Amino acid sequence: MQEDEIEILVVGLQMKPSLTGEGLGSKFSKAIIEQGRQRFNYDHLELAAADFNKRAIRTYEKVGFLKRGEFEDTIRGTSFNFIIMAKDWN
Repeated sequence: MQEDEIEILVVGLQMKPSLTGEGLGSKFSKAIIEQGRQRFNYDHLELAAADFNKRAIRTYEKVGFLKRGEFEDTIRGTSFNFIIMAKDWN
């Protein structure tokens, strides 16, 4: 996808519910992020997490993401608030 002539890669990150709460989130997130960095050589990454998903937000903060903003989106007729988080490797 391209936005204002900047290439954007969109990826969904979701852990199997039966594996949540086991302390695996940071390791899982780091593995996916590092594989992406090796393949696509990016130095900036942004993600959106539903604001009610406090465990995911804490996990992203643990691996170095900072909150940068918020937005609202409607999915299947229901409005949700999302937190935008970002990390740089400069």
